[in-house]
Parts: sequence; structure tokens; C-alpha cells
Amino acid sequence: MTDNAADLPRQAPKRRTIVRRWLYPLVVLVAIAGVIWWLEARGDGGVSSMGERYGPAELPVALAPVGANVKAEDGALAPDFLLEALDGEDTRLSDYRGQPVVLNFWATWCGPCRKEMPQFIAAYEAHREEGLVVIGLNLQESESIIRPFVDDFGIEFPVLIDRDGEVGDDYRLLGLPATYFIDRDGVIESSFIGPFQAEERGTNVQGAIEQSELEGRIAAILGSGEGDGGG
Repeated sequence: MTDNAADLPRQAPKRRTIVRRWLYPLVVLVAIAGVIWWLEARGDGGVSSMGERYGPAELPVALAPVGANVKAEDGALAPDFLLEALDGEDTRLSDYRGQPVVLNFWATWCGPCRKEMPQFIAAYEAHREEGLVVIGLNLQESESIIRPFVDDFGIEFPVLIDRDGEVGDDYRLLGLPATYFIDRDGVIESSFIGPFQAEERGTNVQGAIEQSELEGRIAAILGSGEGDGGG
């Protein structure tokens, strides 16, 4: 019994050595493999029916003069992309060249996105006959999550799905919601990070004629290009 008792303190350090030498490296390897798998899975945004990969895309040469500044910043040409819509249609941003576009990045888990969505719906209904396009670009959610949201809010404008988040990366998103106002020439007239606040209309004359922040930015792109043969 004395010999066995004397051996116990020696066995504990051996076990700790085994844990440090074998178990910790194994945990690290598993973690690295998990990260690699996640990155590869994230990079699979899917392929269109024409065999083109969904995600950021080069602007057609006819729409981007040589040396044109294509970047997600005010005054630059909006980066193009190809994504699948919730209805299954393949959609390019450049398909809407000649029309003013409101590009809104959102997600169902984003509380401010939910709060501001009725304003985009109302704006689309008010200006769609003037050629306004509103695109709701969802970030990395499944159709089963997006569709109930779209049905509940009664969204009728195109809803596109950025499955791997690459378009969001291309637009250098810092948070949600984020909205880009693109004129008829494909130039980003302005951008807005954060939610648009709904405004109460006053009963006096001044309150009645004031525009909300969203309406003012839409007015700017609706008027763009109209005197230059745009639209």
C-alpha cells in the first residue's frame, strides 16, 4: 500500500504532461479546421443558372468608362453585383442603369431595419411610377427566414440575398442598416449608415411641406439625369 501511495504524486504530473503534449494541440487543430471550413463555406455564394458566380461582379465595359472610379463611396460608380432574388430571378445592379436606385442592406435580426422598413415600402409605392427602384439586399439569411418577414411587411420591391456576405464586404459595411442612393448614371449620390427615423407630420404649413431625410435623398436621385437624356 505504501508503494502505491508513493506512486500517486508521480502519476498526476504524467497525466498533465500528456494533456499538454497531445490534447491541447489536438484542440487547436480542430479549431483551425473549423475556421477553414467556415471560410470555405462562407465563400460559396452559389452559381446562377448561366453558370456565373453570385457576388460582386465587374461592371459591363459600356457602363464603366476606362479609369472610372468604381467604389462604394459618394460620387463613385456603385460596384456591380449578381445575386439571386427571393423569387428565384438572377439580378444585377447594373440591370437598373437609367433608373434611380435605393439599395438598402438589412437583416431580419436587425431591430432598426425592421423599424425603418415601412418607410421604404411607402417610398416605393409613392415613386415607383416615376421609375424608382428599391432593392432590399438581405445579408446572409436563408429563404425560410426572409420569406415570412417579406410577407408580414408586404414588401413588393426586389429582395436579393447576399448568402456569403461578399457584396456587403464590397460595400464596406460597418453595420446595419445601410442605404445607398444611386442616380440614373449609376453614381452613388449619397449613402446613409443607420436607420431612417420616421417623422411625425405637423399640422401647420411648415410641418406639412417638410421632407423626411429619406424622401429628400430620394428626391435627389429622382431628379438626376432627367435633363440629360437619362431615364
